Order: sequence, then C-alpha cells, then structure tokens
Amino acid sequence: MNTCIGVVSVFIALLVHCTFFSQAVFAQAGLLDSAFLAKKKLYTSLEEALKEPEKVYRLALIDEQLTEVPSKIVDLPNLQYLDLSKNKLQTLPPEIGTLSNVQILRVQQNQLEELPETLGQLANLLEFTANNNFIAALPPSVVQWKKLKRLNLQQNKLKVLPQEVGAWEALEECNLSQNKLAELPKEFFYCFNITELHLAENRLTTLSSDLVRLSKLQHLYCNSNKITELPVDIGSLLQLRTLHLGYNKLTTLPASIAGLKRLQVLHLEYNQLLILPTELGTILFLQELYISGNKLEVFPQLVLRMRSIKVLQLSGNTITDIPETINQCLNLQELHLARNRITALPEGIRKLTNLRDLVITGNPVVQNVKLIEAWCEAMSSTIITWK
Repeated sequence: MNTCIGVVSVFIALLVHCTFFSQAVFAQAGLLDSAFLAKKKLYTSLEEALKEPEKVYRLALIDEQLTEVPSKIVDLPNLQYLDLSKNKLQTLPPEIGTLSNVQILRVQQNQLEELPETLGQLANLLEFTANNNFIAALPPSVVQWKKLKRLNLQQNKLKVLPQEVGAWEALEECNLSQNKLAELPKEFFYCFNITELHLAENRLTTLSSDLVRLSKLQHLYCNSNKITELPVDIGSLLQLRTLHLGYNKLTTLPASIAGLKRLQVLHLEYNQLLILPTELGTILFLQELYISGNKLEVFPQLVLRMRSIKVLQLSGNTITDIPETINQCLNLQELHLARNRITALPEGIRKLTNLRDLVITGNPVVQNVKLIEAWCEAMSSTIITWK
C-alpha cells in the first residue's frame, strides 16, 4: 500500500513539474494568451527594458514626444505588447515587421500618414489600434493578419479599403468611423465573425446588401453618413442589438426590419422619415427609440406595442396629439416631445409611474402656464422640462 501511495505521489509531483515546465517553455518560446500576457510586467522605459531584454513582453512608451520609433525595440525578442500612443510619429520603420511575436500594437494619436508594407509580417497580431492619425491607405500585406480580432482606425483619412481585408476571418471588433469611405469592398463582408462595426461619419450613401453576411453582428454604428436606403433584408441580422442610423437621409424603412427581434437600441434621429413601418412594433425587446428631427406628423401608434420601451425621443417633428393610451408603455422612463405642435397632454402620461424625464419645450401646450405648473406638482417624481 505504501509503495502505491509513493508511486502516486511521485507521479503527481512529476505531473505538476511538467505542467509548470511546459508553461515556462511556452512562455519563452511561443505566444502568451491574453490573460497571461496581461499579468506580465509593463515596462515604461526602453532603457530599463534593454537591461533584461529576454524578460520584456510588454512595453509602453506613451506620450514621450517620440518622433521616430527607437531602433533598439527590435532587440526585445519576446515583445508581444507594444504601445507607442500619444507621440509625434510620422512613420513606422520597416524593421517593425521583425517583431513577429507582437500581438497588440497601439499607435493611436500620432501623426502617421502611411503604414509600411512590412507591417503585414506581424502575423500574430490580435489588436491594431491606430485611431487619430492621418492614414490614407492600408498596405496589401495586411492579408497576413489572419488572427486579427480588434481593429481601430477611427479618425483617419481612409478612402478605400484593400480587397485583402477579406482575409481577416477572426475579426470581431472593427472601428472605421470618421474616415472618408464611400463604400466597403465586397471582400470585407467575408469577415463573418464581426460582432461590432463602427462606420459613423464617413461618406456612405447606401449599405451593401452583403451586410447580411455578417450574421454575428450585434452592434452597428452608421450614423452621420448620407445613407438613403437600407438593405431590403436587413432583418436577417438576427443577432443585432444596437443600430445607429441617425443623421442620414432615410425616407423609409424596409418592412424586414421587424426581423431584428433582439434589437434593444434604435437610433433614427435626423433623417427624413414621414412614417414608420407598422412591423417595427413587433420588436418587443426594444428599449430605446430615437426618432427626433424627422417629418412625423402623427404619433407612431406602433410604439404602444413596445412594452419594454424605456426611452422614446420624438422631438423636432410635427406631431399634434399624443394618444391617451400612452400609459400602455408601462416601463417608459424618458419621453422627449419638444418642438412639435402638441396642444394638449393626455392624462395617460400621468399614469406612467416610471417616467422620470418629460420634455415638452417648444409646443403650444406650454403657453398654458397654470396647466403645466399643475402637472409639475402632480408629477413630483418626474422632471418636466417646459420652459
């Protein structure tokens, strides 16, 4: 019996030893997973890092007024996290492509105008953050970024994306807002794993029908473009939770939008909508609906079917009446009706026990001061903005 226990003890000891040994070898010779990498010491001085180059996995030289990337960085063989943000870099050296183990590269808030072709050699890149620069194009070599999960190129000067972006099969989060993109290449929609896509403040006039290929998409931001119509089958984006389409030129919405059963937040403010499709009322989980600054003349009755609605913004339309049955929106917390043509407030509003914010400025009804003051007194738990 004692012999068996001894054998088992030795076996367990060897197993534990081998486990730690294999992790050590992996850490020394291969890539660290994100959790393990995050625990590694963050060096903020290149001079300090060069004293023990083999131990350096993470290096951050932030806001150091750098005008060029220090050449000695290539002497850090295990470097996997490099942050050079908030400097004055105008270029990245070709040698940066030799940092083959880098998984996270951050160069935001610099003065970069172009990226070297060798950047594509960072085949292990998981995150590339380069927002707030002046980048006008991506090199075709980015086709090698097959592991890329997060990309942030917000506020640059991109006019087109190369076809090679279709190789980003692992991409999950992509921010291309505040560029000069008029369209996306067809190949972009081969990035089937995207869950979050930012395209705000570009020059888009339509959304490609290929958008529905992104079946895992949960959050889509296309506000502040010049979009005049949506894909007919946009309702096929079954996982979509957030949709920002404000500040465009939409005049209608496709009936298929009813297919967005998981949608929780919908921004349609400042378009040219006259009516909303009745099918919109079947999105039962919608919690926030923004339709201010359109051309609605009638209160959208479909809202009354949205029992989950918490925020409803209808300011800046030409609505004259609010239905008495508004009290059906039991969870409503915020109701904005400013700058319409409303002459009376229905008693149903007083029955909205969860209402915390009511905005009615710029309507004829506010001329009846005594009435509004009485409402303010009766609805003491609600902030009524009327002046």
